[in-house]
Amino acid sequence: MKILLVGISTRALAQSAARLGHQIISLDFFGDADQPVEAEVHALMRDLGEPPELTSLAEAARRFVPLVDRVVVEAGLENEPNLLNICPDEKCWGNSRETVAAARNPVRLGRILSTTGMHIPETILPGERLPLEGHYLLKDMNHSGGRGISEWDGTSPPMERQVLQHFVDGDLASACFVANGKGARLLGITRQYAGESSLGAPPFAWCGNAAPWGDLELQRVVVQAIETLVEGCGLCGLNGIDFIVQEGVPHLLEVNPRPPASFELFERILGVNAFHLHTEGCEGRLPEIPALTGRGAWAKGILYAIQDVTVGDTRGWAAEGAADIPHPGEFIPAGSPICTLLAEGRQAADAWQKVLLKADEWRQEKGL
Repeated sequence: MKILLVGISTRALAQSAARLGHQIISLDFFGDADQPVEAEVHALMRDLGEPPELTSLAEAARRFVPLVDRVVVEAGLENEPNLLNICPDEKCWGNSRETVAAARNPVRLGRILSTTGMHIPETILPGERLPLEGHYLLKDMNHSGGRGISEWDGTSPPMERQVLQHFVDGDLASACFVANGKGARLLGITRQYAGESSLGAPPFAWCGNAAPWGDLELQRVVVQAIETLVEGCGLCGLNGIDFIVQEGVPHLLEVNPRPPASFELFERILGVNAFHLHTEGCEGRLPEIPALTGRGAWAKGILYAIQDVTVGDTRGWAAEGAADIPHPGEFIPAGSPICTLLAEGRQAADAWQKVLLKADEWRQEKGL
């Protein structure tokens, strides 16, 4: 089957789909060097001369839709549900525009989750009364991966497509699950990281995950929450949620109604194929998920450029534990991701420390 993958970064799911023998057209911002060799890869700027923007991504995708059997939308376009009309519903393996809009609506999410143990931080929409005190973040709903988040100045009201969200201090986490529109199965929970200076990440920017993480009680609450979300929104395929755990209580930050970046960790830990799980859920089937017990841990960290850099020969990077690899001689502007670093450990914390150690080594050895 011929598949079009569309998103900010499609490398991981393209590799997963290629392992199943699918023909791939991969359209994203980067066109990484470690995309499957058999894939037809298009980077917006480099190959198509288009700016790396979501509108350009959607417009480019429409040109490829007639050439494929199915379309999978990855990270990015969920922030602009009006851009999700890139293909007929019958060609889409993923959530509908209506489902995505529901999953990104904080008021509706609050109602859906009101009977679960998953809390939602106070969220203030444009036009609502501003708080007189407290710590709030200003979030731009057109961005993902922690981009478009800043400290609220205490006076400026949120504009269109912005919200104020009460700051919750705790451990950042995420969950990856597969759904079929009616039910869900949890792959696992990750400890999530954002704004890590050791990786050169800008403030609030997502920079990695380590899995598996969380105790049995947290898993129970998360499973209850995702089952309720699926019933209330109709989610299908692979999806994720981001949340803060404060004194054992999870506080939902957002729903990611598309395959989350953490899925490739669970591919390694559980020995499953993420693309297969995604398509099964989209076809209305709920696949069995192996137990996580005794399977070790994996972590991934995003290495950001702390200054403008032109990379050297990157052809051996994959063998050294990297992914999302730039092409030899590619220019990376400061604040942009260079690559992903992966590491295995006995526990999530061990794997994450290996990622940080590798990041330090790569900065020194490769001049990054």
